[in-house]
Amino acid sequence: MDINMKKSRSAAIFEISGRFDVKSSEMVQEAIIQAISENGRFIVDFANCDYVSSSGLRVLLMTMRRSAMANCRMVVSGIKPEVWEIIVMTGFDKALETYPSQDEALKALSEGLS
Repeated sequence: MDINMKKSRSAAIFEISGRFDVKSSEMVQEAIIQAISENGRFIVDFANCDYVSSSGLRVLLMTMRRSAMANCRMVVSGIKPEVWEIIVMTGFDKALETYPSQDEALKALSEGLS
């Protein structure tokens, strides 16, 4: 698993590649928590993520809650069908703000910025 962080004008972007599981959860959590304190908007991009375990889902839930508490906006993009199935089975689809692509997520986050 690999996580690449980059910044655009309107958001921090975390590109997750490979398996988001117990081995990688702590690394992803630390990276995203840093963004919550530094940037009010961020994207977790799953376009290259093949699998999410319960540990990965726990990190998503925790970061979603922390984002809300910090008045940050977190969106998710590029979820593959096999990962989407897991998200739907756990009910996370109702809690996450999702977009088909990183470009669409950036567009949504940049709306309203001056």
